[in-house]
Amino acid sequence: MKKLGIPLGFDSTKGKPVAGADVSGMQAVTKRQPRQYMNRRGGFNRPLPAERNR
Repeated sequence: MKKLGIPLGFDSTKGKPVAGADVSGMQAVTKRQPRQYMNRRGGFNRPLPAERNR
């Protein structure tokens, strides 16, 4: 089995530092919150509240 390159045992990385785990090419996309612009208290012809991202 070892000659074929099949691992004989497995080990966990739980609780161990992993080199290069903090480097990523991904950009996290924040979830946008919808804003109500009609049927608001005080009418709809006024500025919208500030946009919030999660």
